[in-house]
Amino acid sequence: MAFISSGHNTDKPMEDRITDIGPRKYDEFYPQVIANNKGKWLYHEILKPGVLAHVAESGDKVFTVRCGGVRLMSTTHILEICDIADKHCDGYVRWTTRNNIEFTVDSEEKVEPLIQDLESRKFSGGSNKFPVGGTGAGVTS
Repeated sequence: MAFISSGHNTDKPMEDRITDIGPRKYDEFYPQVIANNKGKWLYHEILKPGVLAHVAESGDKVFTVRCGGVRLMSTTHILEICDIADKHCDGYVRWTTRNNIEFTVDSEEKVEPLIQDLESRKFSGGSNKFPVGGTGAGVTS
């Protein structure tokens, strides 16, 4: 029995070929202030444990709130993290190589409400789900 092709053209093998079915490039998911200032950061400072301010040459500022995470997370825990990011950070969140969670906001006014929300979330045993900290002279996960 002969093989019946589903439309492959042997004369033009590259025609209609899907060449990249992997994930999209990471920098497509940057917050706009980070995309605008990539490679142009003057300095950063630790405002308090877990809160960093990054200042660009343009004068733009971005604030990062870091909280502890765990190595293995349930889907419900990740969905809660995404809900926090949607509520406070325009949907932007990232994980560090040490499994900490970093929420990025574009104004200092958004920092305290975010921290209050993170600190209000507890496990049933009473411990913090998202302990803020892990920068400077602090303990990290």
